[in-house]
Amino acid sequence: MSLYVDIKKSLNGFKLDVNFEAGKQTTGLLGASGCGKSMTLKCIAGIEKPDSGVIMLNDKILFDSTKKINIPPQERNTGYLFQNYALFPNMTTLQNISIGLKLPKHERDKIVKEKITKFGLSGLENRYPNQLSGGQQQRVALARILAKEPDILMLDEPFSALDSFLKWQL
Repeated sequence: MSLYVDIKKSLNGFKLDVNFEAGKQTTGLLGASGCGKSMTLKCIAGIEKPDSGVIMLNDKILFDSTKKINIPPQERNTGYLFQNYALFPNMTTLQNISIGLKLPKHERDKIVKEKITKFGLSGLENRYPNQLSGGQQQRVALARILAKEPDILMLDEPFSALDSFLKWQL
């Protein structure tokens, strides 16, 4: 995996100016609240559009302002865990995990069952997000992202709602 990010974006008196490269290693974005960490992840995922610059993932151009390339989020194969998990409130745990899988039913069911087991969600398959604890919601969101096998996994404060034991386990 390789990631190249060189972007600029202006927002209400704030100027985001980010330039970094990452390989297969785990990379963390550190900084004070409001410094642009989440905005950078949203730009990589395609949820936000930079004003200028380039974003490349595995030698595929996701965004290039000079070449007028801006691949839509659903075509980027990026996994982005929002701070608020972004679960669909009208869908069960099972439905939330399987929502993005465009596979035959038997393959989809196998992957979803595996993620439910792996993330300790057995018995919660038919519950809605408002019936789950914060930690359970977070695990559903992680399971949903990982079920799609993204090229890159971006976590925005991924373990904030988990206790120490679950953090270590995940």
